[in-house]
Amino acid sequence: MQRQRKVNLLRSLQRSWQVAACVAMVGAIGTPVALADSSEENIRHCPDSNWCYYDRAQDRAWRYSPLGQINTDNVRDLRPAWIFQPGDVRQGLHGTPLVIDGHMYLATNPSTVWRLNAATGEREWIYIPEMDAAIISRSFFSHTRGLAIGDGRVYMGRADGHMVALDERTGEVIWDVQLVDSSKETAGISGAGVFVSSDLFVIGQNGGEYPVEGKIFGIDPKDGSLKWTFYTTGRGDEAALATWGGDTWKWGGGGSWQPGTVDYANNQIIMGTGNPNPDYDYCGSDCRDVNSDAIRPGDNLYTSSTVALDLDTGKLNWYFQEAPSDPYDYDAAPGEYVMLDDNGRSVVLHPGKNGFNHVHDSKTGQPLNVYADMKNQNWTSGFNLETGQWENMLWPIAGEKTLVCPAIDGGHSWNHGTYSPETGLFYRTVQEWCMWLTVAPKGGADYITAGSEVRTTEPFAQAYMAAEWIGTDPPGQSSHAFITARDPISGDLAWERRYDIIPHSALLSTGGGLLFNATQDGWVEAIDAADGSLLWKFNNGSGHNGGIVSYDVGGTQYIGVVSGQGSYVGYAVNALNLDKLINLKDSAAIVAFSLK
Repeated sequence: MQRQRKVNLLRSLQRSWQVAACVAMVGAIGTPVALADSSEENIRHCPDSNWCYYDRAQDRAWRYSPLGQINTDNVRDLRPAWIFQPGDVRQGLHGTPLVIDGHMYLATNPSTVWRLNAATGEREWIYIPEMDAAIISRSFFSHTRGLAIGDGRVYMGRADGHMVALDERTGEVIWDVQLVDSSKETAGISGAGVFVSSDLFVIGQNGGEYPVEGKIFGIDPKDGSLKWTFYTTGRGDEAALATWGGDTWKWGGGGSWQPGTVDYANNQIIMGTGNPNPDYDYCGSDCRDVNSDAIRPGDNLYTSSTVALDLDTGKLNWYFQEAPSDPYDYDAAPGEYVMLDDNGRSVVLHPGKNGFNHVHDSKTGQPLNVYADMKNQNWTSGFNLETGQWENMLWPIAGEKTLVCPAIDGGHSWNHGTYSPETGLFYRTVQEWCMWLTVAPKGGADYITAGSEVRTTEPFAQAYMAAEWIGTDPPGQSSHAFITARDPISGDLAWERRYDIIPHSALLSTGGGLLFNATQDGWVEAIDAADGSLLWKFNNGSGHNGGIVSYDVGGTQYIGVVSGQGSYVGYAVNALNLDKLINLKDSAAIVAFSLK
């Protein structure tokens, strides 16, 4: 029944997206206000009052705001200041808004952009693209998780494969280029990009669930012209192609659907790549052998990997694969590359879907520590730093029901954690759940959860996942989560806070000593970052699947919370908590809080 509910859900969503085609519209709604300063200098060195990038600062990805007007002493006086509802509810809200000099820029599903007055929530302009309804209706990823801004332009990757730059003052289209042929590939763009400089913007496409070549693009932000392309399945890279049997790399998936972090010191951007296609293969323990009988034999580089790409050329500097020949859908594409200093050495932390935190030397990629953040993972006994190998990997056998932990949606999901320089701790939501996985045998099966039974590329690519997965509880427990507070490099645990229902918002830490979280059953929480104690909470009336930001307008600090039930991860949480999350419907809103 659970599998059927998921299939029905997907069909219902697809039907809803077919109801009407989007109409291109740019409209000034509120009173015109002054131009925000989104110069390269201000984006690269984000003023304290602003939120300039998906994780606030593109060279750190800390999700930390230095603002401290709201603090541990007065947070109990926090009250709603304004609420904005976009009206069109399509899988809720997933993204993180940006705030530049009193203006909030928000992306809503599937590819709409709003500018709001960040002090009042008043609508200033809206961009609704005209897109092919057939493409939008058949894509699993007709949603957005954010946008970017820089040099007076708002950059939006669309579900139909187009990339547009909008005038930040008026919302008018400055340029529009097609990066992905979504009419053929079905895959499009759903993640926020990275404004690296006045000369470079980097963004990836989604695609792990489709038999396509995943790509990361380096483009000129001034006109959208393509500067370089990195192929996540190895095109032009003999070492990578040697990890694929035959020409299977041509349909190998990958892609990259969340933004990376810029390592300016080493002239590179660090990003995560998607899973290989199909998501699951029938080859079992033989999968890593390129000569095995399989759909995609071999390790399948550079899928499910961290990649560091040269900013000038897009060439690979280093990589680390988080699930070789990924048999679980533990891709690294959720992103979150947190730059830190370790006694003068630059390191990068990445929480993986695989339930581990990975710490690398940012220049060379050398793994320095790989430690479990999740308690119930069973896919490996760990990573051996000396041999450079994942040990004792679990290989599901085709046709046999296998318990795999974490579930397909990961021990860490795509909503990011936060690092506080005040406490020196990294805070992360850790999801404790599993799945019953039954991989389809050679030739396919009629029990797969979603997508086609065999690889289908004509007349357009269809999702190809090749297994049934059913979310379930860890052995002897109910699904649950923790917010863990750790030394990010050693992994030493300072404290943890348990949740019986997995929360799915991003986290925010602030200069006021606070940690903000939002839950699936509606609560926004302010937590003492030092010890994990709850200081304040407010119920927004809906689940949360997006970001939390802090900003200042006119001397008033605000906490902006993306509220709105609706994402595949959110639906999976709901399915395991039907007795607690009763009649929870899709919704969409931004709720801004300030002190009374």
